[in-house]
Amino acid sequence: MAAEQKERECWNTRSAFILAAIGSAVGLGNLWGFPYKLYAHGGGAFLIPYFIAMVVMGVPLLIMEFCVGHWSQQSPPSAFAEVAGRYRFAGWWLVALAFVIITYYTVILGYCVIFLVQAVGGLSSGELPWAGASSIAKEHFFDDILNCGEGFSLSGMRWPVFGGMLTSWVLIYLCLFRGVKWVSKVVLITVPLPWIMLLILTVRGLTLEGATTGLQFYLEPHWEKLAEVDTWRFAFGQVFFSMSLGFAVMLSYASFLHRRSDINNNALIIGLGDLGTSFVAGIAVFSTLGAMALSDNVAVDQVVQKGPGLAFVTFPYALSKLPTAPALFSLIFFVALLTLGIDSAFSIVEACLSSVLDNKPGWSRRYVLPGICIVGIAIGTLYCLGGGGLNILGFVDDLINGPLGILAVALAECLIVGWAYGGRFVKSMREHANQRSDWHLYGWWEVIIRYVAPTLLTVLIIWSVADATYNRNWMLLGGSGVFLLIPLVAWFVVSREPDTEHHPTERIPGRDRGLVVKLLFLIPGASILLGVLIGLIRPRPVVVVPAVAVDPAPFVAAELGLTAYIIMGVAFLVIFGGLIWCFARAVKAAGAGDTELPSQT
Repeated sequence: MAAEQKERECWNTRSAFILAAIGSAVGLGNLWGFPYKLYAHGGGAFLIPYFIAMVVMGVPLLIMEFCVGHWSQQSPPSAFAEVAGRYRFAGWWLVALAFVIITYYTVILGYCVIFLVQAVGGLSSGELPWAGASSIAKEHFFDDILNCGEGFSLSGMRWPVFGGMLTSWVLIYLCLFRGVKWVSKVVLITVPLPWIMLLILTVRGLTLEGATTGLQFYLEPHWEKLAEVDTWRFAFGQVFFSMSLGFAVMLSYASFLHRRSDINNNALIIGLGDLGTSFVAGIAVFSTLGAMALSDNVAVDQVVQKGPGLAFVTFPYALSKLPTAPALFSLIFFVALLTLGIDSAFSIVEACLSSVLDNKPGWSRRYVLPGICIVGIAIGTLYCLGGGGLNILGFVDDLINGPLGILAVALAECLIVGWAYGGRFVKSMREHANQRSDWHLYGWWEVIIRYVAPTLLTVLIIWSVADATYNRNWMLLGGSGVFLLIPLVAWFVVSREPDTEHHPTERIPGRDRGLVVKLLFLIPGASILLGVLIGLIRPRPVVVVPAVAVDPAPFVAAELGLTAYIIMGVAFLVIFGGLIWCFARAVKAAGAGDTELPSQT
């Protein structure tokens, strides 16, 4: 499918695009989500389904989003309208969920700002407000900063949290106000910086007493976990969410690529970069937690918490226990956390901004960007309130990552791309990518987009609904159902819209005769019903409450075994060997003049 170059901003260089996309993919979840899930679901054995998930869903779906964005040179709504006008609603579905995410993601960044400021204060005073017992660190975050309560009842504004959120929005605005070419310069600082900070934390963690016990906890494989469905479910889920698939970001970023830019190799580099960041973050996290466990004389699994508790209670407490310069290393940690998050944050806002500007040609970035920021601040204020503010934030996050959030959006993407025009569109996307990439896709990619990915996403939806039903989480199920209103309303608004002519591309002949539309609503509906049924009939175990409270297990020193070293070696071989191969292909292609992304002034 040939297309003329559109009058549209482009990335300055190929490296700028790769750094921006990696910055979007690598976020807060890499630092606390991946290490925790790896331990909870098989230790080193978790890497097997994780690598498989990266191969069969992560990189192929990333290539799919790159293809659609690059082919259309449009943001998600207009990009799907280029396939057929009736599919514009799917693009707005992506954008709507992305905007919901940014309204609370900036609040979490606000927490980082608060701790960063307090770490700076600790450099001069020599004291950190969360130092001392682990209970002090917990009270500092949940009581002193958030004034967190039970349920969803709200109290007064937590002004430090509001100030932190406001600061994060100001940073986002400064990163975006001059357009994509300015972002190309920003990412040269904001993406390498957290890697440098992570490297410092990793080296420091490995030098601490007790570090090997933490690494043994992190890497020791529990092979029996591979027989559990949850291990595979969380591995695929982690890849999916970590790669920013279904966030509208990657599709939007690819729309700013020069017409001769590589697609396939860029996607693989980004996937390997995300994987490498997660794995190294795990080493930094658990080597430090091993030292913390030694200091408190408890087993490593007694100090690890997931979610905000891990980032804003366990980590600060662990860092305060470092024998030298705890304030300095706390500062390094929260700078890394903030810069990891800010790249993901401004990429989401850019996706929303470009969607509005592409569909409203007369509107100006100068006014739309501040408008998006103001609306985001207004909604985010809800999460800054005391009492149930954090609980509301957690509930909305569960909705986004729940059964009918991003999973359903990604399923819609695969069905549209894979089945539009009887499967001819996905073939044309493969040809589009191969014409300008350092290495080529073959028929297996079409099979993944049409059959494998939709099947896996459907299974994830069914299992998520079954889990919510099993736990009688009716509020989560009901709230998730509200997300179905987004595509339904958008469908009724744009279903009769004619095919767009924004992009001067040769049209694919034929019609899908409504097959895709039927699949878009029938598959999620059937998945919900099946998931509810599984959740209701699943047997509930008998819970036995011990008569006497059990004391926490004491710290027991452990050394890394041969298996852990093999797992670490294979992981680094795959990550760095893969990156070397990708760069070698890029150099070879550039030397042959196959692909190029010229610098632009």
